[in-house]
Amino acid sequence: MAYLLVMGALGLSVCFTLGWGVVRGTRWMLGRLPGVGRKPAQRSARRAPSRPKAPSRPRAAPRTRTRKAAPAKAPREPWRLTRWLARRRSPLPLGLLVLLLYAGSRLAEYGMTFRPQAAPGEFHGLVSTLGWVAAILLALAGMNLLALWRCHRSGGDDRA
Repeated sequence: MAYLLVMGALGLSVCFTLGWGVVRGTRWMLGRLPGVGRKPAQRSARRAPSRPKAPSRPRAAPRTRTRKAAPAKAPREPWRLTRWLARRRSPLPLGLLVLLLYAGSRLAEYGMTFRPQAAPGEFHGLVSTLGWVAAILLALAGMNLLALWRCHRSGGDDRA
């Protein structure tokens, strides 16, 4: 019974992952077609650089020994790699899915240690590979969130 439960859960998660990949791939393909699903207002959302105003004549102010505040620097434009990474939305859900797969297969591996038959060696390799893939995808998801924050902070929100 436990075998059916574990293998059914793994089969369901694999089907979910493949279905999710098909849906994202279809959306990507439809987005590449000209005039489908793309709004013209989204492309021109960036602000035009503001022109500096002509300096006005300063008034004669009494001299005091106060420090002038440093002019506020405009945030630098994010790198192209950062903007590219900010547009990717898939690492976090995919990383969480692989983490759930890893947790389920780790639980199954733990349960197999109490059986009289030994678990196949490939299964242990699969479990460790899933763990590494989950760790890499979650690290990529963290970098994705940092890139989103960086692009949002600089004003060049590149999520479209």
